[in-house]
Amino acid sequence: MKVSIKFDNDIGFISDDGKDDVKIKNSIVGKEIYHSPTELLLMAMGACTSDDVLVILNKMKMDIKSYRCEIEGEKRDEHPRFLKYAKIHYIFEGDVDPESAAKAIKLSMTKYCSVSLTVKNAGINVSYYFTINGKDYEVN
Repeated sequence: MKVSIKFDNDIGFISDDGKDDVKIKNSIVGKEIYHSPTELLLMAMGACTSDDVLVILNKMKMDIKSYRCEIEGEKRDEHPRFLKYAKIHYIFEGDVDPESAAKAIKLSMTKYCSVSLTVKNAGINVSYYFTINGKDYEVN
C-alpha cells in the first residue's frame, strides 16, 4: 500500500497517486472546505468499521434500508494535539435485529477494523453506540 500527496498553493495538500483527488486542508492555505488530516482519520475509522459491519449484517441477511455513520472526536489543546477520544455512531434504518447489530459492531471494533484498532492501541478512547429506526442502543 502506498499513497502520496503534494503541496498546492490554492488547495493545501492534494493526493497525486493516480486515484481520485483527495484535497486536504493544511496550516498554510487553511481552506475550510477541505477536511483536515484528523478529520480524515475519523472518516477512515468510520469507513473501515462501517465496511465490516455492513458485510457482517449482510451475511446475517439483515434488511438495511439506509445506513449512516457519524464519528465525533476532539483534539487536545496543547501539543501534540492528538485525539482525546473518538465516538462512533452507527445509524440504521430497516429490519435490523439489535443483537445482530451489536455483534457485528463488536466484531469490527475488537477484531477487524484495523484503523480503529490502531487508534485504540495508541491509547485513545474509542466508544461506540448505534441507532435502529430512531431507537438508541449501547454495545455491551
